Parts: sequence; structure tokens; C-alpha cells
Amino acid sequence: MTQETFAEMARRHRDADMLAANTFEMVDGQACSIGCFCHDYGLEPSDFSGLAEITKYPEAAHHLQEVIFEGLPEDQRGDWHVAFAEKAETVTDWQAVIDKTVLASLRIAELHDTSESKVVATVIDLYERKLTGDNPSEAEWAAAGAAADAARAAKWAAADAARAAEWAAEGYASGAAWGAAWAAAAEAAWNDAYAAAWVQIRDAFLNA
Repeated sequence: MTQETFAEMARRHRDADMLAANTFEMVDGQACSIGCFCHDYGLEPSDFSGLAEITKYPEAAHHLQEVIFEGLPEDQRGDWHVAFAEKAETVTDWQAVIDKTVLASLRIAELHDTSESKVVATVIDLYERKLTGDNPSEAEWAAAGAAADAARAAKWAAADAARAAEWAAEGYASGAAWGAAWAAAAEAAWNDAYAAAWVQIRDAFLNA
């Protein structure tokens, strides 16, 4: 097994042009962010849990690593791969970092939530309370998830925003990020809005 640090491995992947979106499998010497690490550690290509056991970082963090990698413009993916690894080595409270990233994602989605219940705002409030130590009850999280599920019947943008809220309420960090970015692109020029949303989510993670 390699003796490189996680960040050293990431820099090697980037500098050797090993990174490619949409493939966990190593193909012609290239794979996605998670795929490269799993390959070097001798894991199955998409073994998030196995990677988390090795790195000691939460599996949710690695899901965010991959989902942001896939969402970013191609010319920014390599630097994100390295930035995630370098940031990860400094994190002392992973839950706060993940929650702040999800919260930033939800704020993107909120702009597109036209549902009557404004469920994204409700889930944002829950995350803000959680980050200040006022932990919402399980019943409050469950009620927010149920409201988000009901709101998905609304128009496209609102449904995607509601989906982001539902995933966030259920604790699926990468799902919330996907839903927020999708919502951001639902009512605007697809490529520019989608990429801009992922840049915001990436920056939220790095600044958390």
C-alpha cells in the first residue's frame, strides 16, 4: 500500500492527468476522484465505505468529494480533488463542515422553491439551529422530510428544491447538494447555472 499522504496522492493524481469524470473504474489510466483513491488503496472502484475506513474521514465527506468533482467544470476538477484532500487533513469537526456545506446547498435551492409550504426554508432553519447547538428533534426532521416529499409534486424547479430539502432532512449530504444544483439550473441556462451552483457548493465546503 502506498505510503503517500492523502493530499500527496491527490496532487499526484492531478499532476499525472489521472482524473476523469463519470467513471469509477480506472480506464486508460484515468478515473474519477473517488475512483483514483480506491484504485491506489486496492479497493473496489466505488467503495466509499472502504475508503472512509482507510482515511478516517466520514463516508458523507467522500460522497461530497465525488459529487462536487462531478458537478464542477472540467478545468476545475483537478484542483478540487487536491483542495478537498488538503482541507480534509485540517478538519477537526467533520459534522460541522458537512452541515455548513449542505446549508449552502439549501440556500441555492431556496431561490427556486415556489412551493406553498416553503419547505426549503424550514430545513434551512433546522440546519441553522443545529449549527448553533439547538438540535432539532427527530420529529421536526421527520416533519420537514414529509413536507418536502409532498412538495415534490409542484413544478420542476420547486420539486428539485424540495428534493434537496428532503435529502438534507434525511441526512444525505451529497443528495442535498445534487438537488440544490439541479434546482439552480432548472429555470436558467443549463450549463452556466449548473456549474455556478457547484462552484458555490465547493467554496462553501472549503470555507466551512
